Amino acid sequence: MFVRIEKYLKDKIDEVVFIELKKDLKLKSKEFTLDKNIPLPIPLKEVVNKVKGDIDHSDISISKIVQGMIFIIGADSDFKYNEYYKKFLINLDENIIGYIINQGLEYAKKNKKMDALICFKAGLYIDKNDLNLLYNYARCCEDLAIEREKENFNEFEEEALEVFETIAERHPDFPLSYYHLGFYYANKNLYKKAELTWKTCLEKDIDENKELEIRQKLIEISDKIKYEEGYTLVLNGSPNEALEKLLTIEEKYPEWWNLLFFIGLAYRQLQSFEEALKYFKRVLKLMPNQIDTLNEIGLCYMALGKIDDAIKYFKKALNLKENDSEILCNLGIAYIQKMDYKAAEQYITKSYKLNPNDDITKAWVEKLNQLIKH
Repeated sequence: MFVRIEKYLKDKIDEVVFIELKKDLKLKSKEFTLDKNIPLPIPLKEVVNKVKGDIDHSDISISKIVQGMIFIIGADSDFKYNEYYKKFLINLDENIIGYIINQGLEYAKKNKKMDALICFKAGLYIDKNDLNLLYNYARCCEDLAIEREKENFNEFEEEALEVFETIAERHPDFPLSYYHLGFYYANKNLYKKAELTWKTCLEKDIDENKELEIRQKLIEISDKIKYEEGYTLVLNGSPNEALEKLLTIEEKYPEWWNLLFFIGLAYRQLQSFEEALKYFKRVLKLMPNQIDTLNEIGLCYMALGKIDDAIKYFKKALNLKENDSEILCNLGIAYIQKMDYKAAEQYITKSYKLNPNDDITKAWVEKLNQLIKH
């Protein structure tokens, strides 16, 4: 946590000015002495004359020092005096975490999300397991990612996701982490994971409105879960089981090209090449430049012995992605089937140069060499 977003926070350090004491200062009723050798941060806006250098302790407001320390700790977790500032804050107020949370929430209410985030991050430097700090920090990251989407604040979204996962691990009975995580997983097309996460949330003490929202979302993603389970089965080489799931939702989503693609892939795995072609060509009507589909059509035609048709589709794919080693190899194989070894050598050699560690390509290089010798 923290590392990915800290680069966005360090500019906020410019809003702090450092002062130095003329002498050590012992706090009243506290077992802590301010060391004159350690600079003290104060928010720049709070310093009327923006003084640099020595300053008399009578000019110091402890509340300003507290604000400055919180800001520095939150903006730069590697600042060399952070451990000193942390010790000062803990000695000053045993409920310093509560103070920091309240300050962060006040910033959030005023829509100063970055300042709020810095506060919650500072609190987590002091206590990395505090639930309120973790949750509010994650929510701030989430809000900033949404509000500043045009600035490509994806790292704030990733940070929020990581923190919500951390909360679920450290505070497994806290329902709101599962609530938010479900949306993240669904947005990443991890529908089964979203389902399991939301079901876990429903087992916790979630409020009625969120419970109704989750139940509605579970209904909405049920077909997507079948799709996810289906394409996973295809990728794992279980086409029959995959089709049992994928075909049940085909009629409902006639223009979902990903669904049609995996149905076609399942049929190709079953060597039902004509049936596979029907689905791949439906995909092309929806996505004319879908490279994987063009390649799959080429493979189907090659399996059916329609080599010229296979070559046509492999070349269409290469026009879109000229250095794809797999397609180059497939085109070379097609030319071998056509007994045009010169053309085959051109494409298979290029494929090998691009991906010399591919076992399939190496095998066809050897096969081609044997054919040329004979």
